[in-house]
Amino acid sequence: MSLSLLLEDTGNRLMKVNIVVFGRLKDRFGGRSSLEITMVDPAKLRQAIRAVEAGGEPLGADVAVAVNGRIVRGDADLQDGDEVLLLPPVSGG
Repeated sequence: MSLSLLLEDTGNRLMKVNIVVFGRLKDRFGGRSSLEITMVDPAKLRQAIRAVEAGGEPLGADVAVAVNGRIVRGDADLQDGDEVLLLPPVSGG
């Protein structure tokens, strides 16, 4: 699945970010575990999250987000080829 995030054309180059989803979040994407987003470089994580949320419900504050294996906040910078992991809360005992 591919999704393009259309931003104001500033003459900047495009970059691709891979979004990987786990657990119940897969249901939002028809059971798929990943999708690729095309964004204008430079981009922030919050822009990628907005693209993922477009047309659906917000992810929610309980979803952890990691970029290239590190838990990060929404103001994190993204680079071409980054992998963004969306991690739902874990329950159990």
